[in-house]
Order: sequence, then structure tokens, then C-alpha cells
Amino acid sequence: MVGSGKGGAGVLVGRGRELELLGRVADGAPGGPAVAVVEGMPGIGKSRLLDELRGRALTAGHRAVAARASAAERETPYGLVLNLLWAAGARQLLDEVTAEFEAARPGPLGRHRWHGRLLDALTGPAGSAPAATGRTLLLLDDLQWADDESLPLLDRLVGGPSDGRLGCVLAYRRGGCPPGLERALTDAAALRITLGPLTPDQVAEQVAGLVPQASSEHRRRLARASAGVPRQLHELAALPAALVGGLAAGDPRAIADAPEWSPGPEIRGELDTLSARAHDVLRAAAVAGAEFDLATVAAVADTPASEAGGAVDELVVHGCLREVGERYRFTRPLLGAAAYRLAGPAWRREAHRRAADHLERCGAVPADWAAQAENFTCTASREQLARLTEAARTALRHTPEDSARWLRKVLRAMPARPGRTADGGGPGRGSARAETTLLLGRALTVSGRLDEAIAALAPLLDEPGPVRGRAVALMSLADRLRGRTGRAVQRLKSLTDADGPVGRAEAGLQLARVDMMNGRMDRCLRRTTELSGRARTPLSELASHTVTSLALIGTGAIPEARRALDSAEALVDRLDDEELLDALPALPDLGWAAQLLERRHRTVPRIDRGVALAERRGHRYLLPHLHSVRTALLLMSGPLDEAVAAADAAIELGLEMGTVETLGVAAGLRLRAVLWRDGPTAAAAALQLARSLPEPSAAVWRAVVRHATVEAAVACGEPLTAAQATQRLQLGDGRLRDPMPAHAHDIAASLYAAEGDTAMVLQHAELGERAARSAGLPSAVAVAGVTAARAKQACGELAGAWATARRAADRLAASGLLVRAGGAQLLAAAIAGERGDRAGREDATAAARELFERVGAHALRRAAEAGPQAVRKDPGHEAHPVEAPLSRREAEVADLVAQGLTNQAIADRLFVSVRTVESHLTKVFHKLGIGSRAGVARALDAVLAAPQGR
Repeated sequence: MVGSGKGGAGVLVGRGRELELLGRVADGAPGGPAVAVVEGMPGIGKSRLLDELRGRALTAGHRAVAARASAAERETPYGLVLNLLWAAGARQLLDEVTAEFEAARPGPLGRHRWHGRLLDALTGPAGSAPAATGRTLLLLDDLQWADDESLPLLDRLVGGPSDGRLGCVLAYRRGGCPPGLERALTDAAALRITLGPLTPDQVAEQVAGLVPQASSEHRRRLARASAGVPRQLHELAALPAALVGGLAAGDPRAIADAPEWSPGPEIRGELDTLSARAHDVLRAAAVAGAEFDLATVAAVADTPASEAGGAVDELVVHGCLREVGERYRFTRPLLGAAAYRLAGPAWRREAHRRAADHLERCGAVPADWAAQAENFTCTASREQLARLTEAARTALRHTPEDSARWLRKVLRAMPARPGRTADGGGPGRGSARAETTLLLGRALTVSGRLDEAIAALAPLLDEPGPVRGRAVALMSLADRLRGRTGRAVQRLKSLTDADGPVGRAEAGLQLARVDMMNGRMDRCLRRTTELSGRARTPLSELASHTVTSLALIGTGAIPEARRALDSAEALVDRLDDEELLDALPALPDLGWAAQLLERRHRTVPRIDRGVALAERRGHRYLLPHLHSVRTALLLMSGPLDEAVAAADAAIELGLEMGTVETLGVAAGLRLRAVLWRDGPTAAAAALQLARSLPEPSAAVWRAVVRHATVEAAVACGEPLTAAQATQRLQLGDGRLRDPMPAHAHDIAASLYAAEGDTAMVLQHAELGERAARSAGLPSAVAVAGVTAARAKQACGELAGAWATARRAADRLAASGLLVRAGGAQLLAAAIAGERGDRAGREDATAAARELFERVGAHALRRAAEAGPQAVRKDPGHEAHPVEAPLSRREAEVADLVAQGLTNQAIADRLFVSVRTVESHLTKVFHKLGIGSRAGVARALDAVLAAPQGR
């Protein structure tokens, strides 16, 4: 319901059933109700529903008269009657009534006469032409404000004429039915409609219309903060995204001090409808926060609990608060924020002090006290500032955003040149200001506000001792996550023994990881060995195991790598949430090691636990990396839908936080998932996204991105030669101990095979086998087996090629690389087709389809279902004819594809549309038994029958 305020325009969402029921009143359906009542909390959409009904009634040829009561006119005698006369266009009658009312209020007989004339004006021609249907729909809104003198009129209208000329729809707030009207509504058998909050799906639809470009997280917060109330959602959508998060938690203080927000006229008007007592208690409740008890509100409002209770009850009826056990929560925090904002800074400051004193007397938890104390730090004592700092230290683990906000306020209240801490400093401690600044830097870092963290910590670079060491370690972590690895390494190498053991240990772990990610495995292992003898923390111990495992994988020491990963997994499973939160930075590396060592299924739950913990505690800085590794774990064994969702989350969060290190990786992994699930057309946009993002600085990540983009570029029909693709892959000579080259050599071999370059296919098969042996991973050996099958196929050794491809497929499936296993089965199917082995072809194709279906690779499954249709001659086998020869146009398209032209270039050459080219090409693939344009050239040469013209 876009623009859901009074008279708002836009598409009505979620009220179709109610509108249909009210339409029966408007149309005067036989046997249907003549009167309807719409009831609901403020902002729920009553007025918007009546507006829509009025428009439909007019379209149907009815006469529609709409009027509303207002709080400002509640004391005006006959105010509603006068509004109704004006809306009905009965100007002469309005003048007469006004004149008589000004002279003296008419008695019962006079009122009866005027009511009769008004009824005639509504149902007859007075003031306007009669409706085409002869029926009038009367729409009266906000009747909770109806004046007492007009209520007898409502009683008579509800009774209405019995000839069906008049239908009435009345709307008022929940519990706001005017006294004396309830009996008339009961006698009239009125249709009653209570509008409730929109459903989650309806809210999502409305959010999509209001803020179509918003991130998914912002949309979720809008939906949560709106509580399904359309007007509140409309108001929230106009706020900056940064302000919505706190409101989503129900806390009106989240935006009360935001300079970019001020209460609009609708909110101010709604506040004016509250009693003075309810208004005072509402702003006191806003001071108390998202959830509070009656005693706290009474203390803040400085009023007796009995009076505060009556006001709270009024606010519950109003729909602003709801009862939760013996406490209360805001359902409309925006209204509370408006009351808080309009109260004034001096009142707010003293109200927060009263709240803090009350909570201290009650023995409340430090976080609740701190949420009040942060609002009067400018007048707080030294003891109160120290107490607030300790509360922030505790909150850093659970709500780092709160921690950062409190610490900023403490620092602003501290003297610019403080002395030592209360205990005089001491070993391992700096000044109170330095320690507070360090805490702030950590809170900003884990919140994902990386550049802010670096700026906040910068003054500590001149601080001597351990504080500087810890600050440098934090700054380098933020730099590395931002993709500035060179700067991070420079910072880390600047540390000396004087900077303390903690900072030095964290720096050593970070440097070891940088070495590992850039292929310097021996140096990485030396660093982790040096760190093993030092004091251990959950982070250092877990990080040492995971980085060591990855480095050992890189050296080909697979048994040792497995043992290191065993230790890491056992440690993670022993850690409780508090300990895992400290060790969270090592969890992504555990996921990458498990991916390479084929432990995907049992590792996904560990990563999921880390994601849930990071999201629940607000430790957002590692979420892009955790989502990226989750994508990798799901990519080969599925489901691909979840892999795409995880990659989307990694990219969205990475763009928001600027974590460049993982952006390209997530986009590259997502590209493969989209290609396999949705096909080349959908993958074109994903390929463009991957290319638009900064390339990762780490060598391992660069390889992941380049492999994915080359594979997708070929599938999308880019005119990429095998030599060009090999150059982009940046393959070496196979001596690098890394599992990735085996995959890259297979990509290169497949492209050279499509070009008919047997020598290069053999060369890459040899290099791939060498790389796989060096890596020592079963999955790499299986991939090298696929490349070996391609080499045998290129040399005409089809029997050996068939057996090798099927064996490689089985090994890939056993390694959990189900998509790659399906690809190997399709290769075997193609080889079987060349041999003339129909049964072998169908068996391998069926196996591929089953694997793709299991993973959710729908595009690959559809390609496999098309199946190779051309069975070709193989020495020693009977030649079978091609089942579906190419048409002349299909042969032209295939020939141009073999020459390397894109679909657009082919369309231009043949003077047809791109869609026509795609249609012909689909048939070519189907008839030649291939899955992509890369195999067109060799497949054409293998076809026995020449293309037949039509």
C-alpha cells in the first residue's frame, strides 16, 4: 500500500479480500449488508481502504460521498454533519443548517427535520447529479472523533432507507466506536472488518515497491521495524538505511538524536491526539528503550505508578505499545521517537539520569545502565565514565555497535591530555584514553566499519608499548580485509619486541596467512612453527592449525595436512560460543582446508554455526568471508540455490563494508553456480559482475576468479581461443605445488581439443597429471584423469578414453565434486557416441543427469537431457548414420561458430535476429551431441553425412 497515509495513493497491497467484501456494500448486492465497519489501529490502512473503495464505487457508476471527523472538531457541535454536507455538495442546505445552528441549537424535532433533509441530499439529486445506478455510498472515517451532536445522525444513517439507495461504510480506530452507535450497528447486522498487520509476504511486496534498490538486509529491517503497519512502513522507507536498524529492534532512541530526521506532520498530528498524560508517558517510555516495565516508566516520567499505568493502557489501545508478560514493548517505535525528539535535549538528559539512577537502585545489568548513562556523559563523573567503559568492554562481545557508540561518547567526555589509568598504568597498559581508544578500534573492526577503525586507531601509532602492538595488529587486519595487503604487511613488519607479545603473536599469524595465500608455503610453515611455543589463545591455536593445514596442502603433504585439520576441527567442536567468537577469524581457513581435503558435508554445519554466531552478535567483519567459503563448500556438491544465496550475501556485505579481499572470490564462485544452474544467458550478467570487481591481491584468490571467468566466457560464446584462455589462466609448468592447476589444465585441454590441436591437448594432460601428483589430492588426480581421457580421445584411442573418463567420473563423485563428475560422464557419453556405442552413451548421459539433478545444476541437466544425437564411426564398430542431419541454415550457423564468431556477429552476417541464431544453435548442439559451442568445430568434422539443404 504505497502512500498508505490518509488519502495516500499507490497500489493497494494485502487488502483484496476486505475490498471485495466492502464492494458488496457499495453495490447493494441482494441479501448483502447495507452497513460495514472497518476497525484497526492508527496507520493500519483504514483510510487508504476507504479511498480505494470510493474510487471503485465511482467507476461502477455509484455516487460516493466521503467525510471524516477530526480531533480538532470534536468539540464543535454538528462538526461531522457540516463536513458531510460539504462533501455531499449540498451548499444551500449547508448554509441553512449553519445559520440555524449559529442562532440556536435545534431541539429534537429540528434535528429530525435536518437529518431527513440531509438523507434526501445524500440519496437524491440535491447538490449534484444523481448516480447512474441510483445508489449512494457513504464513507465516514475517523469516527472516534465524532462530536456528540452528530451521533444521532449516525444512528439514523445506519438504519438508512430500506429501498437500497444508501450504503454506509464507517471507520474508526480500534476500541473507538462512538458511544451509542454499537447498538445501531448490531441492529443493522453490520459487516465488521478488523484490519490487522500485513503478512510477511505482503510487507515484502510493499517494501519492494517503496525501496526497489535497497539491499536485502535493509529490506528485512524495514519489514521488521514496520510490524506490518503500512503507514509506519511508508514513513520508515523515507529514512536513511543507517537509522532503520535500531528501530527494527524496537528501540525509539535509535533515531531520536539523528540530525537527518525530524518528525513529519502526520506523526506530530497523531501525537496531538493523545492525552497529555499519555504523551508524557510515551516520551518516558522512549527513554526507557525497546522494552521496559511500569516502574521504570513511572520513575522516568516522575509520576505515580497508578497514573503511569493508566497512560500505558491508553498507549496499548492506541497501538503504540504491546504487553509482553509484565513488561511492555514498542510496536510503533517511530511514534515513540517523535515524542522523545520533541521533548527537548535538557528534558531528555535529566530523564536519562533518572532512568540510570532507577536502574542502579534495582541492580540492573551494566548494559541497561550504560544505555542510559551514554546520554549524559558530558556531565558524568570520572567513576561513571569508567563504569561506562567497562560496560562497553563487556558489550563488545555481544553488541559491538553499542560498545563503539558508548566508547566514542566516553572519549569525547575525557580530557584531551589525560593522565595514567586509575591504577597508574603498569605493565601492558597505557593511558586510560589509549586503552579506551583501543577498545573502540576493536569494536569498530568487528562491526565491519573498517576504515573508521583505522582512523580511530591511528593516534595509537605514537603510543609506546603493547597498546601500539595491538593497535597495529587491528589496523593491519582491517587493511587486509579492505584488500590493502601490501600496507597491512608493512604495518605488521614494523612491530618490534617492545610492542608486546599479544600484538606480535597476532602479527605473526597474519603474516603466515599472507605467505600461504601467495604460495610461500615454506615461509608460512616456519612462522606457524615459531608461534607454536608461545602462549596460546583459542584464536592463535585454531589459526595455527588451519593455516598450517592449508600450507601443508600447498606442499603436497596431505597426511600431515589432514592431521592438522583434525586438530582444528576437534578444537572448534570443543569451543563454546564465547570462545568461538574469539576464534572466529580462523574459521574461514578451516572451511577452505576442509574444501580441499574433501570434508565438505561435515564442515558446512561448522561454517553455519560461525555465520549464525557472527550475525547474532553483530561481528559482521568476517561475514563476507564466511559466506564465501560456504559458497565454495556448496558449489560442487550442492544445492546450488544455497550456493548462489551465500555468494549473494558475501557480495552484498562485501560491497557494504568494502572487504575487497573476498569480493572477487565470491563473484567468481557465484559465476560458476549461476552458469551451471541457469545457463549461459544468465551467466553473462554474473560474468560482467565478476569482471567489474577488483581482482583479489592474493594469488590463490586470483586463480579462483580467473578459472571461473575463463570457463564462463567460453560457455557464453566469447571468441576466446585456447591460447588466449591459457594465457588468462596464467598456467605455469606444473612444478607449483597447488591443487588448482589440475583444473586449469583441464580447461585448457578441452579448448585445444575443440580446436583440434592434439599436441597441446597432450601437453596439458601431462602438465595436469604432474600438478595432480604434486598436490597429492584425490580430487586433483581425478580431474587429471578427465584431462587424460580428453588426450586419448584426441589421439583416437576411444576405448581407453571411454574407460578413463568413466573412472575419473567415479573418482570425482567419491571426492564430492558432483558437478565435475557429471561433466566427466558427459565426456564419456560423447566418446561413446564417437565409438558408435549407443548403450554406453545413454548410460553415461543418464549418470550425468542424475548427478546434475542432485546438485541443482538445472542448466547442465537440461543440456544432458538433450543428449548427443549424432553417433559417429569408430574403427572396429559398425557405422551408424546421423539421426538428424543439419539443415542448410544450421550448417551455416555451426560453421560461423567454429570460426569463432559470437551470436551477434553471426546474426549480422546472416541478417537474422540473435534469437534466431540461438534457436539454430540449440538445434546444432542437439544434433551434434555436444553441450557448448567449444566443441562445434571438431563435431562438424566427425559428422558422416553432409548437411542437407531444405
